[in-house]
Amino acid sequence: SAAKRSKYWGYLKQKGVSLGLNVYEQKINVVKTAGELLFDGYEDNMVLMGKHMFDADEVPFDRVGWFYTRNNSADLIGHYNVHTGVEDIAMLGKMGEWNYKPRTDFFEGTCGMLNGSAGEFYPPGLSKDRPIELFTPDMCRSLPLDFEAEVNIHGLKAYKYTGDQRAIDNGTLYPETACFSAGEIVPSGVLNISSCRFGTPVFLSFPHYYGADPYYLEQVEGLAPSKEKHQFYMSLEPTTAVPLDVAARLQLNIMIEPYENINLFSEVKSVFMPVLWFEQHVLMPSELAGEIGQALTIPSIVRLCGIAMVVFGTVMLLWLPLERAFYRRRRVVGTKDPATLNGARSFTLTSEKASLGSVDNKHGIKTTTATATVLVDKLLEKPEKQPLSERPQSPPAGGPESVPLIEGRTVTIVKS
Repeated sequence: SAAKRSKYWGYLKQKGVSLGLNVYEQKINVVKTAGELLFDGYEDNMVLMGKHMFDADEVPFDRVGWFYTRNNSADLIGHYNVHTGVEDIAMLGKMGEWNYKPRTDFFEGTCGMLNGSAGEFYPPGLSKDRPIELFTPDMCRSLPLDFEAEVNIHGLKAYKYTGDQRAIDNGTLYPETACFSAGEIVPSGVLNISSCRFGTPVFLSFPHYYGADPYYLEQVEGLAPSKEKHQFYMSLEPTTAVPLDVAARLQLNIMIEPYENINLFSEVKSVFMPVLWFEQHVLMPSELAGEIGQALTIPSIVRLCGIAMVVFGTVMLLWLPLERAFYRRRRVVGTKDPATLNGARSFTLTSEKASLGSVDNKHGIKTTTATATVLVDKLLEKPEKQPLSERPQSPPAGGPESVPLIEGRTVTIVKS
């Protein structure tokens, strides 16, 4: 880090750095245990000196370790403010602020924007045509992931989004990513994150330089990039956007380059040296996936029930009038009592006979009103011929009166 910071200093300052490295017996290669290199850290004289010479913000640690102070601490991860989606569901889970700022201070322009989610929540209703973005504090930036394929996880359909060349480009292949280069023009496949790692020449890539320019594979022996082992991906259920399978795989690399005025680095070759790679893999348990599957079927069941109710209601509206008409006809045909026939037709006959009824006060005439109930079906039947001796005789005075209604038929009217 000290040599990197002095890269653009003058001759005398660089010689002072070279002297300090020699005095504190610094070496290019350091042999430590895995615990010391990762989480426990180890003491270093240069770090102790820098802690006393610089502000605490510039050197916030007293030991050297890639993930030192990471456990049970938010010092390196930072503080997140994310949208809840209450006012707009499309904003659910998206980053609002990181360390109380709406953008990072490590990259310029659009590269410093807080895009995407922190990984826990995504807006529901994913699209194959729209990539998702994951903000990672290890990179101090958002990582775009493009749709690759539909996959099946515990019986659930999922959209698999992966990191490709665009995700780790530095402007070499995609000009819009040039602001991530931080002044270092190198082949595509590594990300310069030295600005968010206290000036340490750290570059991030996918493990074994997966998807990177072949230039990096030629510098180091023993690398064998594999899609199955080294691909960075996230598989999400498309309706709810719940992560089902996540494999976050990244590799830390140190850029070593010669510095003419610093003895320790005066004769080294330019090389990107892999230090370690890590994987954070999360797979949803099958039991929990089953519960999500059950929840996804509820809208379909409700929709089918609604359709069934509409169809049933329509059938009832069409069937009831037909059933009622059929029921009426059946009762008319089966009954023998004219007074109770359902479907009979009533009409009123009026006769102007002075000898019957009461006197109309307005016109001075007497009217008689009689009502006859006639069975429609019986009226439409063909009349049967009857012998003259059996035909009804004229009623006596004051008795029932027979009025011709249809040829061959009579209706008996009882006056009231």
